Amino acid sequence: MEPLAWYIAGPLIGITVPVLLVLSEKQLGVSSSFRALGAFILPKVEYFNYDRRKDVWQLYFVLGILTASLILFNFTEIGLPPEKNASGQDFFQAYDVAYLPAFLIGAIFIGFGARYANGCTAGHCIMGNSQFAKSSILTTVFFFVGGLVATHFIVPFIFTT
Repeated sequence: MEPLAWYIAGPLIGITVPVLLVLSEKQLGVSSSFRALGAFILPKVEYFNYDRRKDVWQLYFVLGILTASLILFNFTEIGLPPEKNASGQDFFQAYDVAYLPAFLIGAIFIGFGARYANGCTAGHCIMGNSQFAKSSILTTVFFFVGGLVATHFIVPFIFTT
């Protein structure tokens, strides 16, 4: 089983966004499900105190992504990791358990940043730009600028031998 080619997957995403918006008046996004999840877990917190039933579809969407990932990983060859990563290390030995706290802290920062920015990078780039939202267009420009700066100036500094 091969993944869909970019020229098929891209237009499918591009078609899904306006269809979802026009037919159901819903915006495609994953990070906005954080608020819906929080509303079910912590309903007494003021930020989460809203009619959470209207966003329950987002939880099903995320659950579907996770379920599909588990199915693909466990029952198809597409989910099997390569035996060696780019540095030549065994895939499952590339990271020590000691890195787990750093991964968790990074995940918290990413989750907080996605909510603080009212969406993640993909949400702004795909959904926001399709609506010509000035904030999303500006955000997308800065995502790319940040990526270029990190790639050309920060990463080489960190990984010098």
